Amino acid sequence: MTADRPPRGHRGLPHTADIRIQAWAPTEQECLAEAVAALVDSFADTAGASAQRVVESDLTADSAEDALVAVLDEVIYLLDTEGVVPLDVAVDRGARGPRLRMAVTPVDALDVTGAVPKAVTLHGLRMARDERGWTGTATIDV
Repeated sequence: MTADRPPRGHRGLPHTADIRIQAWAPTEQECLAEAVAALVDSFADTAGASAQRVVESDLTADSAEDALVAVLDEVIYLLDTEGVVPLDVAVDRGARGPRLRMAVTPVDALDVTGAVPKAVTLHGLRMARDERGWTGTATIDV
């Protein structure tokens, strides 16, 4: 990342076999939301899509890194079990971890552009605060 990065954003990082994503934002919750956007962007084109319903989830996490894994795992779980993808995500602090509110649409309504994520790995996982805000990095099995 460069010193002139926007205050909030995400990107894919090079990786030989899996997907690697990085997200950053001023707050931990905004960074988690950007990580979800990075995950979705890695496999689907959501341009022009409309949300069909809202899904809310209260997750448990003991650390910032646990929160990153929990949030990404929840998105993968919803994709696997309900066939939906978040178009918009709000993350708040819940009693025991992140509280997600996701506007979702069926994956069948989207153009799938890459390998569908299967799981978050712990290898190279990072979620930390620095002088510019929060940065999260995760590797995703496909």
